[in-house]
Amino acid sequence: MVKVGSQLRPRRNKRLPKTPVGWLVTCLLGLPVAVLFLGALASLTAGASYLGYLASKATVFDTWGALHIVSTVLALIAVVGTVIAAWRLRMGAALFFAALALPATFVIEGSRCDTPAGCQATGWAALPPGAFDWQVRIRPVTTQNDAWNIAFDALLDANVDDSPFIAKRFGDHWIVSTIDDDGWPGAQAVRIETRTARTAFVPCPEDRIQCGMERPTVSDGQRVYRNVQLGLSAVFPASLPVCTTRDDDGEPLGFHAMVRAPDIPCEDLDQSRELGIGVVRWRRNGCTDLEDPSVPWRPLTPETSKLFRGQRLTLGGVPALACEVREGDHIGIIVYASLGSGSDLAESYAGYIGTTPAHLIEDIRAFEIFLQNVRLGPAAREQTG
Repeated sequence: MVKVGSQLRPRRNKRLPKTPVGWLVTCLLGLPVAVLFLGALASLTAGASYLGYLASKATVFDTWGALHIVSTVLALIAVVGTVIAAWRLRMGAALFFAALALPATFVIEGSRCDTPAGCQATGWAALPPGAFDWQVRIRPVTTQNDAWNIAFDALLDANVDDSPFIAKRFGDHWIVSTIDDDGWPGAQAVRIETRTARTAFVPCPEDRIQCGMERPTVSDGQRVYRNVQLGLSAVFPASLPVCTTRDDDGEPLGFHAMVRAPDIPCEDLDQSRELGIGVVRWRRNGCTDLEDPSVPWRPLTPETSKLFRGQRLTLGGVPALACEVREGDHIGIIVYASLGSGSDLAESYAGYIGTTPAHLIEDIRAFEIFLQNVRLGPAAREQTG
């Protein structure tokens, strides 16, 4: 039997505070909960980003990975727990959950300690240095930068003063050559197992990798600099220090000379005044470099053409496209030619100079003589000198 009037009694929402004091406490706790909740969201976002990097690109799992996993889990618990507790207006529980992400955040920031102010503020939470001495490789060594960094750490651990120079892969291992402070070959190279990243010190195989910075040879004005594989040869003006031009993997592309002292290593580039010839593998549409359209190459200006005395420029006897670029006080001139698909090399070549307005006429005269002595393709193989 239903009592009369029972349906007229209002139901109380059990989530709401019952007294003004309860409302006051709820509001006062709401502010720190909101601040800590936003911090937990930020930690969750940063942790998820790092875990994405760990899953897709990272090469090792170490203390930083473990810290970010703990931080992400705590941040996730903090966010979910805070939302549920706040919905139920259990502000004490909400404050507890919102603060869960703080310890891992302080440990990460304190251990990172990337600024003096950061060290002073959170350095007390940093892990001891020994906690970062371990790591587990989760991916093979696949990039030159990775191999270079591994070699750097190996040299540091062995108290060797040499520095990593060139990293090159040979099947199941990498060789990283080393150099001293003057660029001369280091005492030993670092051998790195591709799969495990295990390191060992070995003699540098000079026939397979460049072991130290290259020193230029000074041209006597008659010596022929030739690369049979590339199908090019050239004679440089006397007294110029000549170097081999190389790509990022250390493979030769041609020869170049820089107007400077002959005792400076070739790797210390100075392009203010230079002269060179090499194979080119970039694509062009007229004078536009399609691989790097930001460089404003254009056909020779009438003023520059007059300095060549109106002559049609050739490279190795092949009609050439001549272009120039002027950026500030630097002037670049390139003469570009291709042997065409009928050649056994089917390569394109470029002779070039870099100069300044003060040396423009002088360097163009030297460039004209240089171009006359360039040989390409079969002619380069047959040339003697």
